[in-house]
Amino acid sequence: MRPHRPRRLVGAITGAALLSTLAVPASAHVDIIDGSAVPGGGHGTQITFRVPHGCDGVETDTILIQIPEGVTGVLPKWMAGWTIETEPRAAAPASLAPDASAAPAEAEVGTVMWSGGPLPDGQYLDFQLLAVFPETPGAQLYFPVVQRCAAGEVAWIEIPAEGQSEEDLEHPAPVVTIVEAEDHDD
Repeated sequence: MRPHRPRRLVGAITGAALLSTLAVPASAHVDIIDGSAVPGGGHGTQITFRVPHGCDGVETDTILIQIPEGVTGVLPKWMAGWTIETEPRAAAPASLAPDASAAPAEAEVGTVMWSGGPLPDGQYLDFQLLAVFPETPGAQLYFPVVQRCAAGEVAWIEIPAEGQSEEDLEHPAPVVTIVEAEDHDD
């Protein structure tokens, strides 16, 4: 097991906007297949992040995904040739705990990183998670993703401001819309 390095993974997501060095067309961005999730659920909803290419002729060797607040029970899918690391979401201060004598709750996953691979340019790969979504139908939850390659990285972390759409952004973050259970089965 690798040593716990929460700042490395979280820092990679937050600092990626400044470090993005590769020009990749917005039409070929990292996306979530289906783009919808049902709230709650026993084992969660499977979401699939499609990485449609490497980086301008260079293989992708790392994918980092930041898990939004409210998304719990995250389980990344194992993939041959890739190593998975997870980092917990920052814990709430102990003073906010309802019962100080209770055992601490297990920290929720805040960041998932797949490394190794690689994903050659000109090929695609689907990275999957199981997750439990909050009971907020209609809400959109953004999952910032950093795609690393030997020659640099692309930060798919832009979130539309009010009045903007995903098409207005160069590197949009993948998004999930929470739907009612009956709407998801259409």
